Amino acid sequence: MAFEELLQQVGDCGRYHIFTTVLLILLGMLSSPHDFMENFTGAIPAHHCSVHLLDNPQLEFNITTNLTAKALLRVSILLDPNQNPEQCRRFHKTQWQLLIPNVTAAMNITELETEPCLDGWTYDQSVFTSTIVTEWDLVCDFQSFKYFAQTITLAGHLVGTPISGILSDKFGWKPLLVATALGFGILGIACAFAPSFILYCFFKFLMSACLSAFQNSSIIILLEGTSQKWYPRVATVKGLSWSAGHALLAGLAYAIRDWHKLQLAISLPFFILSFFVCWVSESVLWLMTNGKTERALRELQRIANINGKKDVAQSLTTEMIRFNMKERRNETRSHCRITEVIVNPTVFRTALFKWSFLFAGFFSYYGLLLDIRVLGTDIFMTQFLLAVTDFPSKLASYFIIRHVKRRPSVAFLLCMMGGSIIVIIFVPIEMNILRLIIFLFGKACYSSFSVLCTVFTTELSPTILRSTLQAFYIFSLRISMTCASLVLVTGKYFVHLPMILYGVLPIVALTSLYFLPETYNLPLPNTIKDLEKREAYQLSVSLITALFPEQQKHLKVINESSI
Repeated sequence: MAFEELLQQVGDCGRYHIFTTVLLILLGMLSSPHDFMENFTGAIPAHHCSVHLLDNPQLEFNITTNLTAKALLRVSILLDPNQNPEQCRRFHKTQWQLLIPNVTAAMNITELETEPCLDGWTYDQSVFTSTIVTEWDLVCDFQSFKYFAQTITLAGHLVGTPISGILSDKFGWKPLLVATALGFGILGIACAFAPSFILYCFFKFLMSACLSAFQNSSIIILLEGTSQKWYPRVATVKGLSWSAGHALLAGLAYAIRDWHKLQLAISLPFFILSFFVCWVSESVLWLMTNGKTERALRELQRIANINGKKDVAQSLTTEMIRFNMKERRNETRSHCRITEVIVNPTVFRTALFKWSFLFAGFFSYYGLLLDIRVLGTDIFMTQFLLAVTDFPSKLASYFIIRHVKRRPSVAFLLCMMGGSIIVIIFVPIEMNILRLIIFLFGKACYSSFSVLCTVFTTELSPTILRSTLQAFYIFSLRISMTCASLVLVTGKYFVHLPMILYGVLPIVALTSLYFLPETYNLPLPNTIKDLEKREAYQLSVSLITALFPEQQKHLKVINESSI
């Protein structure tokens, strides 16, 4: 009896599957804001150097009694080109003469002696009452530390992704799921009470490592326990739950303006729900693949009993499990190692070109999503709209997958993504609504691109190498996201440099698509030879079309699926 039939017998849409799906989707929704929380918890409010005349007016009581706060700022801090108080410097001595209009017009203010903010900063609390920036003074010469914190956070994924694979192979997916879910919740609560910036970064790093392992294990357990009939729906809902989590982040950040409380508002519910993960069963496929017959039988019987099928639970036998184990072992016996990817030129070339456009796409838009303040003044509405845009664009991607060829669709989306970012550079900051509309269009293209890439990379990966290549691509994407956060630091030297890099790279990556074969309406390649045959066939078609254009219409009658 095939494993699909076993799932249908124990109930592929019973109480157990509904509970597991709802629980893991809720946990995924609560954990999805993790990478982007610094848009709010690390927001940089308006600030200026602390002024003794405002903080301690008694020092010069006779002079300051009849002066407004604006006048006191004027004599203590020089103004920037926008006539706002300079954020990082102040006058070395109080310049009372600046209160006299005629003197101000005649003197050269830039020649007055200034100094750094030796006594700290005063922050505007009209939008956020507290952020990590205001708590640890991550402004001026220390502003780069905020972006380094984001980089450290994303670097945690680089550790969590490979470790999750190693630990799951040895201990199974459920122990990893339980440990990382509890760990993420505990570390999130600890992060809210971090006494120093170093500890805050350390907790965020460990949270990212736990999150990567939790994501991998939850997706495996969820999808391996789902029959093919429900697979598309579960996968779609799982993907949309991440967008719902980003919309939830916007609502919570709007209601909670203190970063400690915002961190708790997301981490505490996750921690409470994580206790229910202990009720989830181990992946039966993992148990069968690793020869754990008795335990696989017990898990299937447990699922059948929860779904109200006690007669099915009693009829299950170890012989059924052993038969499935034999089939699974026959499938896994042909799996190749990572050396096959490096040694074989066709596989290596295909993987390299796939990696190039994947890196460019995720690098480009992840960078902007980590710093949405450049898109408009209302970051709460911006975050909400960016999340809501995912829903129609991801649904539209299914139409693209069914009716449009892969290479043209990926090329169009990459071009629109890069082009929208480059156009934003030339739109004045004052036209923030237009900037946001352009970016929302690019974000919609990015959402469709992420869905389409999942399909395209699967269709370009031979079955015997698919899991290995998918792990390689996921790890590469984590690297691209980490690099994207580092690029934000370059804005300190040239304000448009991050946008230029984010916009140009996807357009440059278009060239890699020329070297990849088309996979639309073609069967998945099972072996490396299938991939080599397909590449050779499409290369010959390209040469014939280039040399003999009049023969192009005759090539359409060739059945590509036969290769």
